[in-house]
Amino acid sequence: MNHQIKKIDDITLISLDNEKGMIVTLCTFGASIYDISVVDGNEKVESVVLTPYYFEDFLKSTDYFGKCIGRFSGRIDEGICRINGKEYHLDKNWKQMNALHGGKDGIAFQNFMYQVEEKEHQTNVIFTFVEKENQLPGDVCYSITYEILKNKNEIRLVFDAVSSKDTIVNLTNHVYFNLSGNLKQNILNHKLQLNCATYTRLNQNLIAEAIEPVNKVMDFRKLHTIGDYIYDPSLQNHMAKGYDHCWIKEEMNQEYIALLQDEVSKRRLKIYTSYPAIVCYAGCYPSTSLFTKEKIPINQYHSLCLECQFIPNGINMNHVEKAILKQNDRYHHYIRYQFELCEESENDQGRFEKEV
Repeated sequence: MNHQIKKIDDITLISLDNEKGMIVTLCTFGASIYDISVVDGNEKVESVVLTPYYFEDFLKSTDYFGKCIGRFSGRIDEGICRINGKEYHLDKNWKQMNALHGGKDGIAFQNFMYQVEEKEHQTNVIFTFVEKENQLPGDVCYSITYEILKNKNEIRLVFDAVSSKDTIVNLTNHVYFNLSGNLKQNILNHKLQLNCATYTRLNQNLIAEAIEPVNKVMDFRKLHTIGDYIYDPSLQNHMAKGYDHCWIKEEMNQEYIALLQDEVSKRRLKIYTSYPAIVCYAGCYPSTSLFTKEKIPINQYHSLCLECQFIPNGINMNHVEKAILKQNDRYHHYIRYQFELCEESENDQGRFEKEV
């Protein structure tokens, strides 16, 4: 597999292209996905993620374009959590109300070390960083590996971490997907399927406060269009202004959690994960950045984040996984992004595979 290195000051971009026409560009800043390009039904290679035109926007924006998120993903209510009976106060970096995505100095805004490993069937890019104890206990050593397959359009993202003290660790990636190619359309006509029978109800500050069975608006167990219910009053009369919720796996031992497809471009994305839940954010608040080589602005519902993780704010909820990493234990989770083309037959749509 070919790979190219580009340096911008002390930040490195690593671009890799495989035998199936997929081009993946990774960045040391935030151990991030900078771009992914794959073919459409006409074999045209186009970008299927959201990347700002200006590199400075990519680095500094709190839209978290393609960044790995940690030490915790999502919002923590009032920036307060308890670990081993001790209360910790975190940055209220979301509207001065809640802690979001690891705070203002989270790993999304850190420059990682990297190495590239060539293997027989894949190329691995390994990012490493040590986050020192600050508002949360423990020094945490991160190893985040992207495995890019050579003969299949698949990216495997593996998160490993070890902490010197018991602490919260909940890692994900915040890449925005738009399968239309080069942002030709928004994602309202994309179809989504989630292997999830429950979701987290949000309060008006977007804090997960309870797990409930999916209702008509929140039910994606059968593949349907994202725009079908996004304008429902239950979403529009809420701070969310659309989908910004967490769904929980129906079967915890089943890896396959989500399917996203665009029937115009014929692109399809399948997502597999070891995590119990997935947050879907439908670009409910437009970014102020400009995109593509034409420097275009984007409107609401421009793209979809599919963030596999533990339940956000689970640390403050009862009867859910607290995402506590014990001292010297190994944190190990993965997300797999598998790109393919929609088949002419619809036989395999509307169901989830039992085998990967």
